[in-house]
Amino acid sequence: MRKLLVLVLALYIVLSEASAANNPQGINGTWQGPLLITENKSMQLIVHFIANDKGYKATLDVPEQNQYGLEFNQVNVDGNEVNLALSAANINYKATLKNNVLEGTYSQGTFNAPLNLKRTSKPVARQKKPQEPENNALFRHELVTFPSLDGQHQLSGVLSYPKGSASHVAILLSGSGPTTRDADVFGHKVFTVIAKQLNELGVAVLRYDDRGVGKSTGDYASATSADFANDANAAYQFLSKHSLLSQSKIGFIGHSEGGLIGAIAGANNPQLDFLVSLAGLGTSGADILIDQSYYIQKLLGMDEQALMASDKVQREIIGAIKAGISKTALVDLMKRNGISPQQANAQTEQMTSPWFEFFIKTDAKKYLTQLRMPVLALNGELDSQVLAEKNIEGFEHALQNGRLTTKIYPRLNHLFQPAKTGLPSEYAEIDITFSATVSSDIVQWLKSLS
Repeated sequence: MRKLLVLVLALYIVLSEASAANNPQGINGTWQGPLLITENKSMQLIVHFIANDKGYKATLDVPEQNQYGLEFNQVNVDGNEVNLALSAANINYKATLKNNVLEGTYSQGTFNAPLNLKRTSKPVARQKKPQEPENNALFRHELVTFPSLDGQHQLSGVLSYPKGSASHVAILLSGSGPTTRDADVFGHKVFTVIAKQLNELGVAVLRYDDRGVGKSTGDYASATSADFANDANAAYQFLSKHSLLSQSKIGFIGHSEGGLIGAIAGANNPQLDFLVSLAGLGTSGADILIDQSYYIQKLLGMDEQALMASDKVQREIIGAIKAGISKTALVDLMKRNGISPQQANAQTEQMTSPWFEFFIKTDAKKYLTQLRMPVLALNGELDSQVLAEKNIEGFEHALQNGRLTTKIYPRLNHLFQPAKTGLPSEYAEIDITFSATVSSDIVQWLKSLS
């Protein structure tokens, strides 16, 4: 799902590939190669090419990150020259097919690195997690498309509901990062599992691709949390007119940044019946990033002196962005704090994007105080990205109208998985995708509102 930044100053590489060219074997099949991140660090990428009536479809696997089946929105071929783009993440890969090798360069923002892909017959396969549904015979599934509020783009997703009546329908809102309707993250299909769990308990669910992602149109790269909130309300408008669900209570279930998106949307939509925040923001985006950086580095064993020094740098950089620092000045600030020029430039591109600037300048309490519908705020005790006690306290301070219910779950992490430390490195290693207890509690709470 749209993942919150684990460390503000970490360079996260999302990856990209190429498409066909003149080659006796054709471009169809699987290609693999290493992306050089630093002198001592590389990451294997696996790219699948499938011919169709429009040319080629290309998808990416990143086994080290447990990411599989990421689909690229632009695949262009001109002779031996190939170009693949993932516009939502500002990624491009340009390559030339030579002797059955795609020789090219990967770029994201100002980051550039060589990426050469060779054919492989033994790609690493994604392992299905135990909670993923074997079949959907018990539920009705409807592929849906609905317009944005301004009519400028179309959102595509799936609506699933029990064969009986559904008194409630939940719209799932994803966290930070380009996310499909399944919320594929760290080898898990989080929204697929949550939808199954809620459907089994009698709740209908709508989940959809972010704008500019998957089958949804629009521009992801320029969007902010406020734009995604408008899309959430477009989903509400669609469901409010659905022939089978128009009499159901309709609300949002937002994870991580999705909780903030739900709060913004709810503040602008008094008709909304409920909001469930799963590890959502109860403080400002700036506080979230500063707190998670400090806490994760502490869990990783950083000594107190280094921890305090890192925290000082984080606060200085975040404060400068909030104050409107220019890109050039931000690069200089990072370099003065010991960050290499290459990483300073790459991080500046990321940290001056419309989404990032809106996120760190936004305090969730501004929107929470405007909510008039019942709110359920849940966190995992071991959440290292949205610290449980501090953010739940934010909800409690903002919502003093008797409509707030909160709970912190022992031993659950940011994804509501049973965990040992709560570090993001554990997410992929855990078989459980989402605690069934949490889904059960959500449904019990919804029924208590009736």
